[in-house]
Amino acid sequence: MGRWCAVVELLGVRKRYGEVVAVDGVDLGLKEGEFFTLLGPSGCGKTTTLRLVAGFEAPDAGEVRIGGERVNSLPPERRPIGMVFQNYALFPNMTVFGNVAFPLRLKGLPEREVRRKVGMLLEMVHLVGLEGRYPKELSGGQQQRVALARALAREPKVLLLDEPLSALDAKIREELRGELKRLQRETGLTTLYVTHDQEEALALSDRIAVMREGRVEHLGTPREIYEEPATPFVAAFVGTGVLVPGEAREGLFHRDRPWPVRVKGEGPGFLLLRPEQLHLEEGGFLEGTVVLATYLGSLVRLEVEVEGLVLKVDLPPGRVPALGERVRLGLPEEAPFVREER
Repeated sequence: MGRWCAVVELLGVRKRYGEVVAVDGVDLGLKEGEFFTLLGPSGCGKTTTLRLVAGFEAPDAGEVRIGGERVNSLPPERRPIGMVFQNYALFPNMTVFGNVAFPLRLKGLPEREVRRKVGMLLEMVHLVGLEGRYPKELSGGQQQRVALARALAREPKVLLLDEPLSALDAKIREELRGELKRLQRETGLTTLYVTHDQEEALALSDRIAVMREGRVEHLGTPREIYEEPATPFVAAFVGTGVLVPGEAREGLFHRDRPWPVRVKGEGPGFLLLRPEQLHLEEGGFLEGTVVLATYLGSLVRLEVEVEGLVLKVDLPPGRVPALGERVRLGLPEEAPFVREER
């Protein structure tokens, strides 16, 4: 796994359900203190991979290691993990205090120590004053904070989070995303996060594994995955953009004719054009027709039909071309080029 010591390792891990291969030979290693995200669409194997680390599923082949120890047959309660579920999984008959105290009392800690640690954890997740409330008396965001505090109470080596923000509305989700990142940085806890939300993954992660059909399609930093996607699937799934089919030849992109866009590589593939890379320009290289304008608050996103393609262009609010208007587009000097899948 390189020169660093992996806290979590998956070595050739496979998991099958009948005829369906959910996880297909996955190799991963999480560094100490890293925020690592499994990203992908529904059914790609990301949650199954998380459950294999947690111990809720056993691999059919390969090894799962935590802290250097093989844990394939170790039950969840004996693994050094804390888990936060999508549905929070709080005890409805326990107060906030009781939920967070539960793992501490299981350890047999003195009540005075339990109270001290619960107080510290509730302060960490900004829930001081809500100790006596029951889960049904809390908002979704507050319930998620309780679940997070309860997971941290175990003092785990690894924190596992299975789409913990997906049930929340957009404003609360964004607020909690910031809180989650702050907590992870403060605690330095190695974190494995599962989401289908690529914006969430880009905002939170040190590294991301984009999964597809049980395999890791691309492993890298958020910047690498966004700016240099390894495959057309990753390019289409992460961020907003249009894949323009063509060919890389002698450092330029070609589509019937050479375009003034520098690319890396040679041969057939796709030029990835993102909305923020394009702009309206008199005498721009491409000419097309505006077919849609969407107001998004801080920007307006145009869709422009060009040579059989519909390209997306982000503009500041203000004077926006009318539907049906002909416009010319300026291209970026350089853009990602993704080779065709073989």
